[in-house]
Amino acid sequence: MKKIALAVTGACMVSGAFAAAPDWSKVTERKFKLFYPGQSAYEWVMNKADHSAVPDIVDKKRPCAKCHEGDANDVGNAIVAGKPVGQSKSVLEPKPPAGKGGWVQASFKAAHDGDKLYVRVEWESPAAGGDKTDKKNEAKLTMLFDGGGTVAGADLNGCWATCHTDLRTMKDGKDPKKTKYIKDADLAGGKFYDLIQFRSGKGEKPVDGYVADKRVMEGGKGLVKAEGKKEGNKWVVTFERSLAGGGKGDHAIAAGKTYNFGFAIHENFSEARYHYVSLGYQFGLDKAVEGVKNYYNVSKQ
Repeated sequence: MKKIALAVTGACMVSGAFAAAPDWSKVTERKFKLFYPGQSAYEWVMNKADHSAVPDIVDKKRPCAKCHEGDANDVGNAIVAGKPVGQSKSVLEPKPPAGKGGWVQASFKAAHDGDKLYVRVEWESPAAGGDKTDKKNEAKLTMLFDGGGTVAGADLNGCWATCHTDLRTMKDGKDPKKTKYIKDADLAGGKFYDLIQFRSGKGEKPVDGYVADKRVMEGGKGLVKAEGKKEGNKWVVTFERSLAGGGKGDHAIAAGKTYNFGFAIHENFSEARYHYVSLGYQFGLDKAVEGVKNYYNVSKQ
């Protein structure tokens, strides 16, 4: 019999009884790669001198995922090793974390029941390396999503709208407390990223917050549950989130809209920028979009 190690959070709860989770065996699976980004801030990604794909992104409206989904592992392996990347041959990790894997293969599934969104993400832990700076949490999974095209450029570069060169631990960071933000954010007007997070540490509570002019790790009321377990070397994390939201920094999720989203995984007790990130993806409810490879149709179960 396999030895099973469990890491399960407490649950954030909204009023009403829990609905049954979907039969995941009947839900469409989408695989994607998360890679180690180093200090590849928005300013680097969108600078033509650094990144030769900028004309494709800006002029042809070609999302990063269209070019890099296939080689995200190679990009992550190069960055984590301190090797130069991009047109400018930039070294985006000045202090390579010895032994740390450069990427993670993840499986994503999502469904809804008309009241709640259910998300399941599965991955195997990569090679461990780097400092263990988060003593409580062996792993964290964060999901960010906008309000349906409310964050400019999110359909092209995903969560990079929140990552800037002046953040803490970045090369131009001067304020040790400065975290992710969106330029010209407007919380009241919907220009922000909703944030939910699973934390594996014993007694750690899930996070339901947002990223606007700064990152706030509270205020949301939409997250019902965030649970995870580790079996051998594999993590399985599930989110249960009300479609309505209803709290500060909560986006309502409704039919007819396309939402931009992405994930970050912190592994081996890491924190801050020493994570793995996905490229930008999109989802909609019961809405098939032909020809868009980074789109996921969340079907009703």
